[in-house]
Amino acid sequence: MTDEHEETTPGGGSDGLWRWLVGGLLGGLVILGLLVAAYTIGNNRGQDEARATVPAPTEPAATAPPSTATTAPPTTAAPSETAPIEVTPALVAAGKTLFTDDGCAACHSLNGTAGAGPSLQGAAGRMVELEDGTTVTADDAYLEQSITEPDAEIVKGFSAGIMSAAIASHKLATKPDDVRALVAFIKAQK
Repeated sequence: MTDEHEETTPGGGSDGLWRWLVGGLLGGLVILGLLVAAYTIGNNRGQDEARATVPAPTEPAATAPPSTATTAPPTTAAPSETAPIEVTPALVAAGKTLFTDDGCAACHSLNGTAGAGPSLQGAAGRMVELEDGTTVTADDAYLEQSITEPDAEIVKGFSAGIMSAAIASHKLATKPDDVRALVAFIKAQK
């Protein structure tokens, strides 16, 4: 009777049963990991409007005469080309809060280990090799652009589309104060 039982278990015996159980547990852990990552990234979807640092633009008064002058189209926050971002305790603290609350730690480490995105330890000021073979310095303008337009210049060894999809709901291109705080936080990671 024992031989009949062993033939009906997954894998053909107790060794097969053991493999089947371990495989099921590993599959469950992978699914749990994906769920945790999705939760971390999407945790603040409904909260970014409450934390917005830039007031919404107001519509011109209805009584104002139409303008005949041409104006430039509205633009998103461009990388700063003026003064470097100062690393102040208040700005670093604000950046740390954004880094934590917006789920940046799901892809970027602060200790040098690579994840889905490059580590931020010592990122500011270092030379970065891009996918196209060029090398750039991770100065303030590069860091700002990497936050607001993550697919503009992809670091070699990483994939386009991951960060842009993960941060789309945060609308960082419209929040220059948040971007400056994140850059200050990155600059503080030595």
